[in-house]
Amino acid sequence: MTIIEGLSSGFLQAISLDVLPYLVVGAVFGLIIGVIPGLSGHFAMAMAVTFLYSMEPGAGIAFLLGAHSTVAQGGGLTAILFSTPGTGQNAATLLDGPPMRDRGEVGLAVGAAMASCFLGATFGAIALAALLPVLRDVVLFFGPPEIFVLAFLALTFVAVLGKEDMTRSLIAALMGMLLAMIGLDNVTNTARFTMGSLTLEDGLAMVPVILGLFAVAEMFELWAQGGALAKKMENPLSARDTQRQIFSGILAAFKHSWLVIRCSTIGTVMGLIPGLGSAPAAFVAYGHAKQTSKNKELFGKGNIEGVIGAEAANDAVEGGALASTLAFGIPGSSSMAILLSGLFILGLETGPTMLNNHVDIVFIMIFTIIIGNLVGTLIGMFMVNPLSRATSIRATLMVPVLMVIIVTGAYASERSLFDIGVALVFGVLGYLMKVLNYSRAALLIGFVLGFAVEKNLYLALLLDGPLFFLQPIPLGLSILTLLFLGYNIYIIARDRRRAVK
Repeated sequence: MTIIEGLSSGFLQAISLDVLPYLVVGAVFGLIIGVIPGLSGHFAMAMAVTFLYSMEPGAGIAFLLGAHSTVAQGGGLTAILFSTPGTGQNAATLLDGPPMRDRGEVGLAVGAAMASCFLGATFGAIALAALLPVLRDVVLFFGPPEIFVLAFLALTFVAVLGKEDMTRSLIAALMGMLLAMIGLDNVTNTARFTMGSLTLEDGLAMVPVILGLFAVAEMFELWAQGGALAKKMENPLSARDTQRQIFSGILAAFKHSWLVIRCSTIGTVMGLIPGLGSAPAAFVAYGHAKQTSKNKELFGKGNIEGVIGAEAANDAVEGGALASTLAFGIPGSSSMAILLSGLFILGLETGPTMLNNHVDIVFIMIFTIIIGNLVGTLIGMFMVNPLSRATSIRATLMVPVLMVIIVTGAYASERSLFDIGVALVFGVLGYLMKVLNYSRAALLIGFVLGFAVEKNLYLALLLDGPLFFLQPIPLGLSILTLLFLGYNIYIIARDRRRAVK
């Protein structure tokens, strides 16, 4: 089957009555899962896999990927409205989304986030279609040395995240890497920093850490300050005004189309690299948006460019992750690992068999990502008004309700009471970091990348020796990292000299 035949067949199947209803149901299910803190894309796909046994391949793929494609959109809603990221990939949206809400621009932020998710997902899907013929040559260039140095390049972007200074951001990032080492050593299989706890031998779970750092910490601060989640406005927005803001936010995303393209490219490229995932991609894109913006000082205070950059990248990631999954059977994330099991259930194989004999299935996936995000955008627009009204409820009523949801999310990920304790401990840590002006986002990046850094460093030393970073690609990435870090140090020094004058 040729590419053109696969494209036309895949599109006709995606919009047929045999497939489209499953796609829509899956998209709505994913959006609801995304709104609930702690339940992420892999949870939605794990739930969806159980229904695949009685489905045809086209319908099963549409249902499975439809459920996954809208999770980020639901998580973006709660990140903006309740300062609670539905998933880890929405944590970067917390830096500018809630400040926009507090200024009375909740519709603007949500509209921009929804449209950016759709545009990013569309870019990633198109990139998947374009990359399939050349993936074998590109992905194989990235071994352990390249991934190790690339992870450190991502860590340097903490220097431009939020409004915290670079030194404290880097300290937080290194602290995150240290926390990632809790558990069994990757090489020797010996316990580290577990304090004799068998539960800690598996390491700290991602979901309770994220919920603690951001959601629980926000609840502590809200309870301490009193009042409502969103600051009281003299003239609250009506439903019509909110909808107008949403459309303005959508137009803003299209107005910043060049930023969307750049951040979507970052997300797609990082999605190609197994083990990096959506959260680092969103933070790297956020850092890029700030670095290239004419209004750097407004980032962290409610800059719509921060929302657009982060949300565009975290949806574009799936196009890249799906590309490496289909071409080589190498899942770029836990969600893609679940997708592989779903393909097996449906009787499909990845690799040359998929790319040569089932091109139509590949294009069903591509159109599912695009149509699913469009469905999520349209439905999400109408969820804003009822959800935004909840932000005006007094803290004494709202915090207990949100804490129950947060605790449930922490428990649901692994069904562990221990994870509830982890969320509360990291809630205290997150609150203290916010008070002391340390970057919680930087700590999260270090924690997410810690495993990849350690594993690939060991493999790089084993395969290429201590001078592995002198190979062409690692050397180029290392130079880029040093130049980026040096440039930020220069900017800080220049601003300090100007302040003295």
